[in-house]
Parts: sequence; C-alpha cells; structure tokens
Amino acid sequence: MGDELLVSALGQVRGAWQKHRRWFVGQLALWVILVVVLRLVVVPAETTPPVDAPATQRAAAAAGDWLERGQLEDGRFLYGYFREDQQVSPDYNVTRHAGVLDALYRLGRIEAADAGLAFTDGKFVHSEDWAAFASADAPVDVGANSLLLVALMNRREVTGDPRHDELARQIGRFLASQQQPDGSILQFWQRETGESVPGLFGKFSTGEAFYGFALLHDAFPDEGWNRNAHSVADYLATRRDEAEGNFRQPDHWAAYGLATLAPDGLTETEVEYARFLAGYFGYLIRYESQNQRSALNQLNESGASLGTIGEATSALWRLSGEEPRLADLRDVLGTRIESLAGVLVDQQIGPADPDPRARGAWFADGYTQMDDQQHAIAALIGSEEALR
Repeated sequence: MGDELLVSALGQVRGAWQKHRRWFVGQLALWVILVVVLRLVVVPAETTPPVDAPATQRAAAAAGDWLERGQLEDGRFLYGYFREDQQVSPDYNVTRHAGVLDALYRLGRIEAADAGLAFTDGKFVHSEDWAAFASADAPVDVGANSLLLVALMNRREVTGDPRHDELARQIGRFLASQQQPDGSILQFWQRETGESVPGLFGKFSTGEAFYGFALLHDAFPDEGWNRNAHSVADYLATRRDEAEGNFRQPDHWAAYGLATLAPDGLTETEVEYARFLAGYFGYLIRYESQNQRSALNQLNESGASLGTIGEATSALWRLSGEEPRLADLRDVLGTRIESLAGVLVDQQIGPADPDPRARGAWFADGYTQMDDQQHAIAALIGSEEALR
C-alpha cells in the first residue's frame, strides 16, 4: 500500500512538472534574478583594495609632499585646487590651517609645520590668563584654537620639545572660559564686546576642544584638565543632540578624545558613547567598501570625508585595545581600518601624474583642498599601526 501511494505521488509530481514546467522554470529564473539583484544592489559584496603598512606610509608621505609644495612664504598652504581648469582657490581658513599643522607634525614634517606655526605670530588675542589665535577680521573661534592646541601637543609628543607648553596652557584656558556649566562649549568670543557669543555652537569645535583637553591632561596630569574633558564628553554623549538640534552627530574628534582620555578611566556613559561611534563609523566603512565608485554611493568620497571616518575608526581601535569593556570591538575595527586604508590608497592621485598640484591629493568632482590631505594623512597614520 505504501509503495502504491509513493508511485501515485511521484506520478502526480511528474504530471504537474510536464504540465507546468515552463511556469516552474520561469519562477526559478525569476527568483535567481531577484537574489542576484539583492546581492549586487541592495547588499553588495564588500571589496577591499589590497593595502599594507608600507603602502599607507607612502600615501601619507605623498600627501605631505603636496602640502609642502603648496606652502607659501608666509606659512600658509595652498587652500584648494580645481584640477580640470588648473585653478587655485583664493579662499583660506585658519581652522583648516591649524588642522594641517597637526597632520604635518604627526607626519614628522617639523620644518614645514613650524613655518606654518609662524603664520600665527602676532595673531593672538590676550586676556588676563588666556590667549587665543584669531584672524584680525573675525571673532575668536574655538575650533581654530582647539586644533592649534592639538597641533602643539602633538608637536610636543613627536619632538619632545616643551617650548610651546605655556602657549598650549593659555589656549586651554581660553577653551575652558568658553565652557558652560553643562559641559557645552560656545564657539565664538567677540573681541568688540569682550564676551562669548551666546547660543552658538560649532559642528565639530566641541569635539575638537574635548580632544585638546584630553591631550593637556595626558601631558600635565596634575593640572585638572581631565575635569574639563570629562564634562565635555558627558555633554557630547548625552545632551548635545537635543541642545544643538542634531540627530546623533558623529564626531571623529570625540573618538580621539576618548582614546586619549582612556588612561584616566572612562565612565560607563563614555564607554557607551564610544560603542555608538564605533558602530556608526564602522557602518560607513562597510557601506563604502560595498559601493565604492558605484552610482548608489551617496557618501562624499573626498579625502576629508573618507579621512575623518578612518581617523575615528583608528582612534576607537586603539581605545578598544586599552578599554576592556570595548575589547570585543577590536577585531572588527581592525578589519574596517584595513578596508578604509585600501580605499584611500586606491583613490589617491599617483606619483606619475605630471601635475604637481594634483599628485598625492584626493579629488572629489575635480576639486581638492588642504583638509582633504590633512584628514587623509591622519587616517593613514592611524591605520598603519593596525596594519603592522
């Protein structure tokens, strides 16, 4: 009886196949096509250009060469360049100037960075106990001063030279004077009124100040800078988005600050903030590796955009090696760093390009500017340790 039922069932299946085989084949083909489209378009495979530590070193050095070739006699740098028209941008920005100094110091280009530092001579506003760098026609900006402080502290780290320690402390005291009781930091101080401009906050200047405070504490651990740093970190992690109208603003400078502050001991809030940042920046790298050079890629693939993602991820990778509560992130962050470094090296203008204003730079829509090289250099320096 059982054999008869089996034979009958097989016969029915055979009959259904013979009668509807074109429909079955069509359905199978449709599902195969849908799976392929899903894989290629919705969830494409990750592609990582090959990279190693020497390749990142060469790329960072080439970007440093680009900055040095464009440096002017007064210490400023080539700000921006339109490759197709071979036109130089007339713009300039002192915050980006300070950021470039930091990248050059970290790269070991001390002479060029010191020449850039000389550009700040005579451009300081002084109060009773603080000093702040500013253009003559602009309010004093926390962002520019935070990055100048970061540059000075990284110069100290690279050279062992303490000559700028007092200036660093004075800038730190300016940043502290801008800090509010809730940990937030107002972006501007107006020399005409001698007061902070209320209610205005920079997109990145608060995170930059956080990093500056953390570096000051690392260099001078008995001076109390950690109190300023932890106060800012708590604001970034818990209140900034609501206070400033952002939606979980990711901040690569905050990642630097957390990694630098780690030896002082991070709070649970700071650890959770670091975990959020790791997830956010890790997602961006995965998306980039899945959609590199694709029409679906809506990320800005400039050196600055890719570089800041790499900076954050490298800083968080270092943090995960020091903070046991984040140790589970280390391997995946290392993989993400390798992927992003490969993309950066792959997209840099190579050494064979005859145009010295293009060679060693990263272009987006035919344009590059100084912070493209600044952030890419910092990302490549940060990735080198993870690739060793």
